[in-house]
Amino acid sequence: MQVSTLPKCETRLNPVTSTNTSRYDNSAYVQLCSQVIVRGPASRNRICSSPKWQRLVHPEGQPYFVLSGEFAFAVITEANMEDAQTQDRILDGITAANTQLYCHDTKIPPRCELFLELGHDQVTINYYFVDHIERELFWLEDLCTEFLNIPPAASSSHLKTELRRLYWVHVEFFPMHHVHEQQLEFSKMVDDLCNVISHGQADRLTSKTSTFPYTADTCRQFLELLSRKRGQRVDGHTLCFAARLAGAISNQQFVTFYGQQTAQLDRLQEMFHPNDVQHKWLSNAANFLMWGIPLHYTSLLDDLYVNEEVYADQWTRFLSNCLADWTSSLSWSLPVLIASLLLANVRGGTMSTSIPSVLSCAVSITSASCLHLRHHPLAESSAGVGARYLRFAKSSTVGFLPSSVAFSLPRAGYLWGVGLLTAQFLFVASQSVSKFVALVAGSAIAAMMLFVLCVIHPEDASMASLFRSLTSWCIPRLYDLEASEDESMV
Repeated sequence: MQVSTLPKCETRLNPVTSTNTSRYDNSAYVQLCSQVIVRGPASRNRICSSPKWQRLVHPEGQPYFVLSGEFAFAVITEANMEDAQTQDRILDGITAANTQLYCHDTKIPPRCELFLELGHDQVTINYYFVDHIERELFWLEDLCTEFLNIPPAASSSHLKTELRRLYWVHVEFFPMHHVHEQQLEFSKMVDDLCNVISHGQADRLTSKTSTFPYTADTCRQFLELLSRKRGQRVDGHTLCFAARLAGAISNQQFVTFYGQQTAQLDRLQEMFHPNDVQHKWLSNAANFLMWGIPLHYTSLLDDLYVNEEVYADQWTRFLSNCLADWTSSLSWSLPVLIASLLLANVRGGTMSTSIPSVLSCAVSITSASCLHLRHHPLAESSAGVGARYLRFAKSSTVGFLPSSVAFSLPRAGYLWGVGLLTAQFLFVASQSVSKFVALVAGSAIAAMMLFVLCVIHPEDASMASLFRSLTSWCIPRLYDLEASEDESMV
């Protein structure tokens, strides 16, 4: 190609990726009008006004156009090539690409495609090249991953995994035009995909912390779909969903550092240096006032949002358990509230004695209702929605403590309501019995509550130490016997 044969072109090529196009952002409205059906049989000519462009339709219904055979690469666009002005702009984009290739003395290898998309102005055209041999995207200039909205990578091989994902996204969007010599490669891709999903299914069945993105049941459904096409010609419809699966698995391989020296082998494995949670006294105070429930929710949220990634099944299971807990707290708080109001009307009781228990139950009911209203729509949401939710919920200083406190309010309010109802009952009963009997009953109930706290929070060292001290004071020989038994076993 001689430079003199290239016409002067003012079109500016803007590099993008297959996920940064406006494919799913089309805001044009459809206008319906009466049409005329021409007499006689339908024309057998191509629908596209230009015989050079082949018009194809994606399985989802989006048409696209392919031009092949005239350049060293095929051209793909979703622009309406039936419009003459659009054709001129797309041809300007092709000319601009050829000009840059000539100026940089760049040779395009076989089996490459150029994607073009009209920009918002009359000059800019978005583009990227696709290499079907290497299965990745490339561009005509050096680009930073940040410019292309590609996440940072640990190495060049790690970056290739992300470029492989972008390649599969392109194939998913444009699966209908691939020629017969590519069928063998795509057929092998289906076989490889079956092997990967089979391994992921086995990993999910044998490990609770597998890094595979799909559950064992979902893997079974995928394998049923893919097994129907194993060893057969891969049509555009099969290639579309197979490429979508391959892209999702490539994305998971990227976020788990597949093929790197520091690959993530466990879902709970921290891959980055965690931020030290500050103001731990706030966490200690919240756990002390709320029966240690925030500690439980903080642990669940930390395990759910490891390395800023969320698994869909883990996210939905967590929300389902939360909704069940809040519903249970709400249903149990209502009887406690009613019992406290009734107890205030018996002999020896006053309305002021019921206020603490009523307020605690009111907090439980109100918080449970609000939390249920807010999170019920998220119970069937995707992993991406869960990741965005937890990203905003996590504080850089106190972690998930605010969310843990909010999630704990229904259960903690109910427990405080029960405890204060018990105190109210003892106060009313003390009006009818001797002070000594009321004191003994109160002490017994307090000891039982302390025992329950130690049982439900065995990991709390301070609580266990307090219970051990009280027990050794009441039964001095108990821990001496335990110590002698331990020594005899050594």
